[in-house]
Amino acid sequence: MPDRRTSGAAHDEREEEQVRYIDDLMPVFDEEGVDSVSWFSFFAGRSPHRTQGGPDLDMASYSIVKLLDEKHGIPSSARAYPDLPWEPKEAFHALAGRYAALG
Repeated sequence: MPDRRTSGAAHDEREEEQVRYIDDLMPVFDEEGVDSVSWFSFFAGRSPHRTQGGPDLDMASYSIVKLLDEKHGIPSSARAYPDLPWEPKEAFHALAGRYAALG
């Protein structure tokens, strides 16, 4: 059986779960008149995202971005912010999209 901590598919599923969570909660916040929300964790300092060289500890994190270390395996040309030690997750984009739609 493959180790799910190193599986790209498992990480994608986890990111999709975070987006579903945001999508489920935002209408409730809108109905209740909440003006803004903040995700509860920007990054998990001890849970780096890795595509090679070890388990992807970020999978256990609800952070909105992937913390990168020297083993992340993402080429700088494929990164949104090559000068920063993190990359946005799908939930980051989902939340940003909701705020962008507000104008």
